[in-house]
Parts: sequence; C-alpha cells; structure tokens
Amino acid sequence: MKFSYITDSWMQSATEKELRSVEADMRSVLNDMDYDSEDYLQLDLKRIDIVNTISSRFPLNLPRREHGWYLSNDD
Repeated sequence: MKFSYITDSWMQSATEKELRSVEADMRSVLNDMDYDSEDYLQLDLKRIDIVNTISSRFPLNLPRREHGWYLSNDD
C-alpha cells in the first residue's frame, strides 16, 4: 500500500505540515477509489487517525472567553 509507512510512532513524530500533507494526499487517492472496497475502508480509517492526531497534537489557539455577565463596579 502507498501509505504503509504511516504508523503510530510516525504520526507522533511528524510535523503538522507533514501530517496535513499526507492527509490531503490520502483524500486525493480516496476520491479515485471504489467506495465499497476494503482498501478504501482501510485507507479512510488511517486518514481518520491522522486527522485525530492533528487535532490532538496541534489544537487551534483560540482566545479564551469569559462566561457570565459583565457587571461594572459603578453600582
């Protein structure tokens, strides 16, 4: 298989750019495959593992928001 080098240890040591590049390549290959084939399923499961690795290792740096009402001290 084309992506046989992708293992758990590779995913843990790869950079975000590498992971995103491989995931994009996988999506491209999946678009050309038969949806009902076993190879499609195996490759898609591996792609999902990469997406989960990206989201766990490189979370978005969104600003934190305070919850609740803002009450001024001018009462």
